[in-house]
Amino acid sequence: MPYPRANPRSMDPRPTAVGFIRTELSAHHAPRHAREIQRHACDSGYRYLYTVRPPADDPNPLTYVRVLATELAAGIIIAFDLGHVDNQPHLLCDLGYRLETVCPHTVWAPTVPAGIAGGVPA
Repeated sequence: MPYPRANPRSMDPRPTAVGFIRTELSAHHAPRHAREIQRHACDSGYRYLYTVRPPADDPNPLTYVRVLATELAAGIIIAFDLGHVDNQPHLLCDLGYRLETVCPHTVWAPTVPAGIAGGVPA
């Protein structure tokens, strides 16, 4: 599903990031979480493309964000906290994405060597 407002093939040399919010977890805090994710991306010098919000009834929201991050050529996924990735950062990091959380401000590392992980380069 293309996103006409985002141009993932831009000549902008900055790393590309998407945000990730599960509204069933953020609930009424979702707008604030989205703003904090965007602020984190801006402060980190990333080119922020999009805030991914999987449908609440999606059986696998992590696959949903991975598909969109790949389509948008984003190597960085920013979540508000680890709960949004089911407290399992390796589910994104081991596929080559750079996962960052806003609360706490952390960059999560892959659990397997980069040559084995595959996926999207960060």
